[in-house]
Amino acid sequence: MKQKPSEHETKTHKKGAQFFKISVITLLITGSFTIAFIAVFFPKKSVALIAAENAYITVDDERILADDNLKICLDEYHQGMISKEYLHSELTNQIPLVLNLEKESEVLKKKYKAAAKAQKVHGFKSMKILLGHLGVPVVTSFMGLYLLLLFFKEEDFFWRKVTLVFSLTSMIIGGFYVIWVFYPKPDLPEYLYILLLFAFAIAASLISFIIGRYIYKLSQIDLKLKNHRLLNFIAGHVRKKYINKLPEEDHKQFVSDYLGEIQNLSKK
Repeated sequence: MKQKPSEHETKTHKKGAQFFKISVITLLITGSFTIAFIAVFFPKKSVALIAAENAYITVDDERILADDNLKICLDEYHQGMISKEYLHSELTNQIPLVLNLEKESEVLKKKYKAAAKAQKVHGFKSMKILLGHLGVPVVTSFMGLYLLLLFFKEEDFFWRKVTLVFSLTSMIIGGFYVIWVFYPKPDLPEYLYILLLFAFAIAASLISFIIGRYIYKLSQIDLKLKNHRLLNFIAGHVRKKYINKLPEEDHKQFVSDYLGEIQNLSKK
């Protein structure tokens, strides 16, 4: 025959199960906080992108400055402030400079765009932005899973139903936006948003129905308690103080009417 586990083995098993539960809960809580705030530790722009951006801005600023200087020379010539020879000298120096800077600016602009594109993650400009959009939906999904665990633990039938509805709602919302984050196109199809609205409407209707039914049942219980108190008062206090003093025939008639009324109430 299979021997029963000893008391020490039972305690060890309970401690192991308790340790496992605590570990899982700690992991979920830590994971939720980490996912929700991990985006803070990521830079908005990578080192390569910052370098490409600074190089492009520096050269483009030089191009703009050289172009402005060229325009100033032309304006001063038209106003008679400089001679034709000086203008020719400036144009000879400035035009090649502007053209070279324009070419260099275009090359650096392409490198900057390439670096920005390389930094993108699943359509987002950076990992920081992706994690910022992903944090809340994942935490919402975890909350839905936690509520689902509570659903199996909750004994009160009313709160079981409410917990289940909120659990499903949280998981639907969280899952929807997690899918949205990793969806390859800029946005999800319109019909998915419509389905989500229908899901919200159904969830809200279920919650309203459950709460309304619960309040109605409470009112019925309150009414039954009041009726019970009234019947106890009639059967106890009134009977002892007044009915017992009546003649025997009237007393029997009261008991008969009283029991008949109780039977009528129990049928309703």
